[in-house]
Amino acid sequence: MPGQIVRHADQIEAVRVRFAAVHRASAVVVGDETVYGRLCRWVVDAVLEKHARQDELVAYVEENLRLIVTGLCDLAGERRPVPDPVREAALPSLVAPAEPLALGAMERIGPLKEVLDELTGLPEVIAAHAVTWYNIAVEQRDMAAELEAFIASDVPGWDGAGEHLRLMGHNIEAIRGLSSVSAGFAEIVQSVGVLVAQTRRLVRELVIGLVVAPTDATLWWLACRIAVYGVALNATLTHIEDRLNG
Repeated sequence: MPGQIVRHADQIEAVRVRFAAVHRASAVVVGDETVYGRLCRWVVDAVLEKHARQDELVAYVEENLRLIVTGLCDLAGERRPVPDPVREAALPSLVAPAEPLALGAMERIGPLKEVLDELTGLPEVIAAHAVTWYNIAVEQRDMAAELEAFIASDVPGWDGAGEHLRLMGHNIEAIRGLSSVSAGFAEIVQSVGVLVAQTRRLVRELVIGLVVAPTDATLWWLACRIAVYGVALNATLTHIEDRLNG
């Protein structure tokens, strides 16, 4: 029995360590609000607030698993596991790289590109953040499934395992919930990325249209573009609100 308990504790610890990659990826996707640009940064305020609560729950579940592993090791009379930075650093990264976008005429001029980036954001980076959130969601889903499989294969033969099953069940459900929230964040960030890309395109067209060819036809076309943008903005904000409240 002690050997089975130690093996089970090692399996749980291996899953717990994977939270390090989740923490790193999570820090990347919220580490720089400037990628949303001055015009759209306000859209993500509610997302960042909910993300802070998500981080707290991630830390809570991770600590629960650490305490469970410690308790199992104490029960088996074995030494408690110590943090292993090398093991954590070797985990595969969940962070998706940003794919470069094709540059328009304005983006080829350094000073103009810097102004455009600051004003309208970086849609290619936001798209990578959305993929990163999907990666986090998949990783958390897999972690929950693995813990459930360990419970099913290791614990049924133990005497007095009811409390352990109860605690692990709560943590597995919590990780599944975290996965669902991460998937929701991915959808929201993806929608914001589309909005940022539309904002960038509109600002670029306004500058070109007003500076290069400010004719009546151009102004009418720009007015139509702004109207379409308004509809898209309303749809995006509605989608974000629904996902945040869902």
